[in-house]
Amino acid sequence: MDNYEQYYAHLNAISCLGRIYKRYFASQILYYQAKKFGDNIAEIGSGIGSGILGAYPKHVIGFEINPLAVNFCKKKKLTVHLIDENKHYPAQEGEYDVCVLDNVLEHLAEPSFVLQECARITHKNAGLIIAVPGDKGFLFDADHKKHYREQELKNLSPEWQLLKTFSLPFIVKSELLSTLISQYCLVAVYKKINLSIKR
Repeated sequence: MDNYEQYYAHLNAISCLGRIYKRYFASQILYYQAKKFGDNIAEIGSGIGSGILGAYPKHVIGFEINPLAVNFCKKKKLTVHLIDENKHYPAQEGEYDVCVLDNVLEHLAEPSFVLQECARITHKNAGLIIAVPGDKGFLFDADHKKHYREQELKNLSPEWQLLKTFSLPFIVKSELLSTLISQYCLVAVYKKINLSIKR
């Protein structure tokens, strides 16, 4: 079983309660934050459509690296594009109002290319919404490569300026809850500040 198959199986093994929480609570809040930047929303790392892509299929376009997940989403009539690792996403420059990365960044050893691509495919007043797991949630998945706390999110990228952070599902940030509850996530909201993307 290759890495794509393994992670596709992992995504499908998420509990029913976990899917309900993601679809009907976390995705609602992330979508509300994204809509502040506009209606043209891209979810980067949309997986099997259990996040905002599945919750708002008429308003969100998915981008996903796993071909098994892409095929799964297309069978559910979700709009999703397959992306090639370290290649430009199949989108025009400035096409989107906002990108959402929901529990994606922690899977990347080096996030700079993804953040640059988010800047490339969004317009000058665009936004970026990033959700990352807390301390306990980070340990839950063997595929997680880099743990982000608030300080790392503040200085994430020269293309994006941090506007605010809050937590899910509690809104109030708590280091204690981060260590106790695997569903705890830290959410960061950014605005675009630099249009010159090096290629």
